Amino acid sequence: MSKYSPDHYARGVIEVWDFIADQQLDYFAGNVVKYLSRAGFKPHEEEIDDLLKAKAYLEKKIQLVSKQRNR
Repeated sequence: MSKYSPDHYARGVIEVWDFIADQQLDYFAGNVVKYLSRAGFKPHEEEIDDLLKAKAYLEKKIQLVSKQRNR
């Protein structure tokens, strides 16, 4: 675990940002992974809050991919 990562980002074998970097995810997909990974584990924040954030980033990613596809 990195000294910079709070527990809600370093619960498993690999830290969330290391997974995002390894998979070369863009900003939007990376944030989906980040918020899904910490949902229900960040102190003082409800699980639904992170799930809604993940949904917003996923919807934006879908919008961007759809726009590129229709060019």
